[in-house]
Amino acid sequence: MSKITKVKYFTKEKQAKINPTNIAKYQKYLKSSIIKNKDVEDTTFKTYASNFMQFMVFLSEEWNNIDLYSDDLFVDAIDIMESFISFCQDTLKNNKKTINNKIAAVSTFYLWSMKRGLIDRHPFDKKLDRMKGASEERIINSYFLNDDQIEEIREGLKNEKRFDIIDKLLFEVLLDSANRIGAVEKLKISDLDIENCVFTNIREKRGYLVEVSISEETLVLIQEWFEKRKEIDNLEVDALFISYYGKVYRKMSKGSLQRRITAIGTIIGLDDFHCHCVRKSALNNIYEKTGDLSLAAEMGNHKSTETTRSAYIKPISKAQVRDKIKNLMNKNKELENMKST
Repeated sequence: MSKITKVKYFTKEKQAKINPTNIAKYQKYLKSSIIKNKDVEDTTFKTYASNFMQFMVFLSEEWNNIDLYSDDLFVDAIDIMESFISFCQDTLKNNKKTINNKIAAVSTFYLWSMKRGLIDRHPFDKKLDRMKGASEERIINSYFLNDDQIEEIREGLKNEKRFDIIDKLLFEVLLDSANRIGAVEKLKISDLDIENCVFTNIREKRGYLVEVSISEETLVLIQEWFEKRKEIDNLEVDALFISYYGKVYRKMSKGSLQRRITAIGTIIGLDDFHCHCVRKSALNNIYEKTGDLSLAAEMGNHKSTETTRSAYIKPISKAQVRDKIKNLMNKNKELENMKST
């Protein structure tokens, strides 16, 4: 498995050069789509908008800021999209799934434009092959922490001066709740139900409302953090995780939270550790210690246990399968012997 490669490319300077008429067209589409599905304004549509912005920067630099509805674009649509795919692969180092998502963002815009009567056909629908094998490709390494590694991380967070209470709290909340970082990022002080040790009504993936549960030990850490916050911002910022940026305190970004988790991973020698690894570890631990896949699925906010099994449970080796079979056969043999005596 290869490590994820990040490329800083879409700077403000590059975005400033985008054809303003293209931005206006896309903003019209975005506003229309958000009206129909307000719940995903801060989740799905942000991702789509980011992907489409990258496409417009690409058009600006490689295709002379060609207009999104121009005859020239429709004539060269396949070449444009294929060169965009190559650009995503070679320059941005995107994996197949990410590239497919970007193609979908562009395609969705043109489908909407057709429905509105702004164009009479889709420029590349059914003429462009999506990246195959995207579901099997794994760019980010997946790590399943065992109990010893979790304790080693806790010791490191306690004893190493480079870590602070935010790092400790972030790790414990992720591990307790098994929630996605998208939900943890949105935690608010006002959403904390202290009596039940849970944050309520947190808007997550695709606009779903979820709960983020924590342990009593983590609640104690949160209360300690609140005491420190009284000296920092007097709890005026409603977000649980805050940072000082632009001379004001504000909600900490998802990127900042991820960077903290990456640093935490180095305690156990991992320099490509991600928030999702903590989520996977939490769900896998639930399954291993209870044997109940449905509990792990419920904790992970999965609609299907198959999603949990296929992506969040650590695969067992053939040697482990062999040993399990052997143990079951021995137990059955013992039961048969007991019945015969």
